[in-house]
Parts: sequence; C-alpha cells; structure tokens
Amino acid sequence: LIPITTNITSVDDYRWWRERGLHLTVSKMADSPSTLLRLFPGSLGGVLPPPPTAVYSINAVLSAGVNVPFEFFSPGCTPYWQAVSSEKNALKAFVDAGNRNETLFADLARSPHALREEILRSCAEGEIRCPFPTYDLVIDVNQVFCNGFFHFTIEVWPRIAPFLESLLADNLPKFAIHIGCDKLKEFHPQFYDLIGLNSSKVELIGEETVFAKEVIVPTEGLSHSPLFNYWNLVSVRTHVTERLGPIQPPGQKKTVLVIARDASRRGDENVYNQKFMEDLSAYLPSHHVTTYRSSDTKLMACIECQVRAFMAADVIIGSHGAGLSHILFAKSSATVLERIVSHGNSGIYAELSFILGMKYFPMDNLASAKAYSDIIVFADSY
Repeated sequence: LIPITTNITSVDDYRWWRERGLHLTVSKMADSPSTLLRLFPGSLGGVLPPPPTAVYSINAVLSAGVNVPFEFFSPGCTPYWQAVSSEKNALKAFVDAGNRNETLFADLARSPHALREEILRSCAEGEIRCPFPTYDLVIDVNQVFCNGFFHFTIEVWPRIAPFLESLLADNLPKFAIHIGCDKLKEFHPQFYDLIGLNSSKVELIGEETVFAKEVIVPTEGLSHSPLFNYWNLVSVRTHVTERLGPIQPPGQKKTVLVIARDASRRGDENVYNQKFMEDLSAYLPSHHVTTYRSSDTKLMACIECQVRAFMAADVIIGSHGAGLSHILFAKSSATVLERIVSHGNSGIYAELSFILGMKYFPMDNLASAKAYSDIIVFADSY
C-alpha cells in the first residue's frame, strides 16, 4: 500500500521519515488493511470476491432491522447473527399485530407460529385483511448500524447495484427499498437520487413493518471491508460518475481537497487550521488548495455537492473517519493522504483507495504541512 520499498537501514532513517509524517515500511501483503488480504502472502493475482447474489422470495413480512448499539457489532460477528437469527425477533412483528385488539388476529396472539401463517395467508390474499402496508416489490438492504454514514455509503447503499439497470427502466412500476432504521436521515434519499432512483420511482421504508408480494435481499455487502463489497462499489461509482459527468476541465491547476472536521465529534480544526492551509498553499504553488468543512451546513446538506467536490479533487487529505467515504467517487488517479489518529484505526480507507487504483499514504497524527506537500510532490512524480 506504500509505494516505497526501500528498506530502512537505521533508526535515524526511520526518524527522518516519521518527522515528515510518513509511516515508511516495506509494503507486504502481511501489512494489508484487511484480514482477507493478509491471507495472501504474495500478489493479489486477480483475487476478488465472487459476483453479487441475492435471495428472492414472495409473500414476506419485513420488519425493523437489528440496529446494533455499537459500531463493532458488525455483520458477521456473533452478536449480530444471534440477533438476526433469533426466533423471538423473527416473530415479534406478528405478535405485535396480534396484540392489537382491533385486528382480526387478536385471538391468535398466544400462538405466534399459527399467527404468522394466518397473517401471511391473509396478506397474500389481499390488502384489506393485511395488518401491514403492502408493496408489490421491496428490496431489503437493511442498514444495521443506523448512525453510521460510512456504513451506509460503503456497506448498505451499494447493495442495490446488481439491480440498477432494471430498476431504472421507464416501464418499471414504483417499488420500495427497506432500510430498516428507526429514522430515515436526510442523506438516505439523496444517495438514491445520485443513481437516478428519486421519489417518483422508489419509496424508502424505515423501521415500519411491511408486507411484500415480492422481496429481493442482496447478499453481498454489509461488510466493513470494502473489498468484500467490491463489485457493488465499482458499479455504483460508475453510475454516479457517468451521471454527474466530468467535473474538472483539462489544463486547470490540480485541486487539493482538505477535509476539516470543525463541527464534528472527532474535530481536527487544531490540525487542519488556517496556518496549515496557508503553509500547504505556499509549498504547493502549482496546486489549488481548498477546504471541505463540516461546519459548512449548506455543503453538509447536499450529498451531490459533496460528491462533486471529491470528483473534482486530485489530492484528498483528511483524518480517519466517515468524511473519507466519498473517495469512492474520486478519480482513479487521485492521491489520498489519511491522517492516522490512533493505532487502532482500521485500514478501510487504505483498502478503498487500493481497490480503486488510487495512491494512498497514511500520515502521522501531527504531520506538518511540509510533510503533506512533500508526499504530494512525490506522488505527482510517478
């Protein structure tokens, strides 16, 4: 992941690089950012996950997803699967419907399995007796950690990719996407707008329990590792960049985009401050240095504006965090410099840069503007 393979021969050499913000080591697969990559001792040699698959069913009830309380309860881990596979969770929506005295199913509330069968049969026969809103087609993407912007952008939203061509067809009736979160956030519909699925074509469903005459559940995605989501990510990236078109005219100065989290729980305004910006601009006279601020409420409210900013950037600088998710839309020739805040930071943005063909450099927590400029000049040289 680090395009320098010179061995460090002394402590002084190591210190020299550290002072300039670069974690310099020989790049080996054993040092790769994901467990999957570390399993391969040599070159990737075309190793990629299998193409996307999906589960299809008819006459299904979809209820609220499992919104795990912490980010590390990611899909695939034991707490997540225990929650998803719990019979109690699976029957809860039916029991709740049966417990409503005004429904036709109240007398079956104490027999959850019989209640389930009766509700499914009634909903399949017609909407009148169905206690849930009915849809002809629902795609269930089921966001698990509902507070996570990165998780939606990289893990959940791209799951729609295998079906995009069909879903964008003019003759397709309106359908629904089941997200499963208690409150749909402002960015949810905006992401679907990016790929042409606006409110005239699709309805987004939060935690509300619904009945689907047909349901598709994509099985790829929902992984913290971008490599496991490879095909979906490449597909939605292509759809978005083609739809928004070229952003930067040829011949213009290269753009350096600095993500400054000056209104965030992980604030770094003391690092990417005014002096840093002035120094970086002075060190890079052939580049245009611009700031992408979390305090810019107009920008933060517009996902397309954010995506366009990343598409126009030649160099992206930012601290480890969800703000780097949009490198998904950056040029394949872009250079990404990620400020590593702590040694516990995962390698997700290194991996995302890697699979998209970008140049990636991890930067020390306290690296100076000169260190950043040196790396940018170096990256521009090859």
